[in-house]
Amino acid sequence: MQAAAMRRFPHVPAGTGETYNVIGELLTLKVTNAETDGAFTVIELQAQPGGGPPLHTHPSSESFTILEGEFEFTGLACSKPYSFRALPGDTIFIPARAPHTYKAVGDVPGKTLLVLTPGTEMEQFFAEAGVRVTPGVPVPSGPPDIPGLLAAGQKHGVAFLGAGM
Repeated sequence: MQAAAMRRFPHVPAGTGETYNVIGELLTLKVTNAETDGAFTVIELQAQPGGGPPLHTHPSSESFTILEGEFEFTGLACSKPYSFRALPGDTIFIPARAPHTYKAVGDVPGKTLLVLTPGTEMEQFFAEAGVRVTPGVPVPSGPPDIPGLLAAGQKHGVAFLGAGM
């Protein structure tokens, strides 16, 4: 019998991890693609009420588990939009390249645990399109850099669809 390789498990305590502000959302890397040998990425996503991306696609599949607040998800079926609300404890799976969007709805910020499969290009997109957040330093505010966001999206396979950009 072959012995299992000994290696320390990654441990990211609550409130820590590499965080990026991407169009007003805070995305904290909890488990990186490098740590999973390219299998997946785990991110804690926080969105203010009304916050969320425009309709988009990307090469990674996504699984959202709602932790706090309420989100509205929108997808396309036969080129027609449909929407539903998700509450704490709900899990939503979005296949790779499926057009989708979401936003935090209600009066409180939303928080979700996001698993990207595989996630490499999305980690790169967040790092390039976002602004690195440093603990103890106020989160940058102001309008997002839309041309920079679009350029980073094109480079990493993220396509923004229709109006809203």
